[in-house]
Amino acid sequence: MSVFRVEKSLIIRPENVAASLARVFDHFEAMFADAQHERSFGIAGQRFRVRSCSDAYLSQADLALASTPNTDQPAARIAVGIAGKGGFPTLTWGSQYFVERGVEAALAKTRYRLHHFPEKSFWQLFDRQTGCGIQIMPTEHGYPDWDPGSPLRNFLQWQLAKDGGALIHAGSLAVDGRGVLLAGAGGSGKSGTVLSGILQGLQTVGDDYVFVNPVSLTAYPLFDTLKQDHVGLKRLQLNNHPAIPKRVNWQNKYQFYLPDLGHKGPDHIQLGALLLPKITGAAKTTLTITTAKEAFLALAPSGVSQIPGDRPLLYSVAAEISRRLPCYRLDLGPDPAEITRAIRHYIAEF
Repeated sequence: MSVFRVEKSLIIRPENVAASLARVFDHFEAMFADAQHERSFGIAGQRFRVRSCSDAYLSQADLALASTPNTDQPAARIAVGIAGKGGFPTLTWGSQYFVERGVEAALAKTRYRLHHFPEKSFWQLFDRQTGCGIQIMPTEHGYPDWDPGSPLRNFLQWQLAKDGGALIHAGSLAVDGRGVLLAGAGGSGKSGTVLSGILQGLQTVGDDYVFVNPVSLTAYPLFDTLKQDHVGLKRLQLNNHPAIPKRVNWQNKYQFYLPDLGHKGPDHIQLGALLLPKITGAAKTTLTITTAKEAFLALAPSGVSQIPGDRPLLYSVAAEISRRLPCYRLDLGPDPAEITRAIRHYIAEF
């Protein structure tokens, strides 16, 4: 147990959010000391030390995070705990409603970032100056439904943003470290295209999220998570694969992981194009050049809506990617193998 004095209940006041968060971070060392389980993750060249009161939470992070050998850089430190236990206080929002955009505006020019999911009493706080983060949950499993597939997602963005890049909501495929991003709304065929490519020998640094440096146009892995519905699994003849769980997740999809398929992706890929897949019913897969505007509209909205606090940066990075990369509509044919051949052939022409 820590020897630090801890306040058991703290109010985050909307009229002075930054000062309220500073008060919470006064107790960070107590929280970090009281969280007895620890993991270290290497993500996109940064090191993250995560301590938690729940080893089960860290075990899920082990599965989902695409960790690479740790770098020698000083680590960001994240404390994950349960409200009112150990050094972790119970946090309360000091108003009837939590208005996320208003909070973001209040914190935009400060050192702090905040995410609050009221339905779960789930809190994530981050100090960009020290690289310290706090996650507080009401119970051991009191996190949002999407968290097991992308744990600590906001902390990754908030810490990695110092390098000028952003977490992008897109899939990826590559050959020998050179590849493409695939962007599109749910149902566009993005995840199925990535999964098909993996099964036929292509590389990936992510099915759903990647971290992109817009200057070097390099994409880095964040998560090993894969998700696919029953129809997609059957189409790829994976419905009886031993790695597929018996139950679906909150999106009615089966969640599994890249190592389950024997895939070890590269530490990064060099991007050469942005593809916008679409299920069209066409007899053959085709690529048709499109505008940077259309690509931006496919790439930016979903990612920006999912990462609080850094929306201007995420818009800026998505716009830069769309401007600098060749952009194509990818009209998908019915044969997964033929789709993969078309993408492989295109990458070979870079």
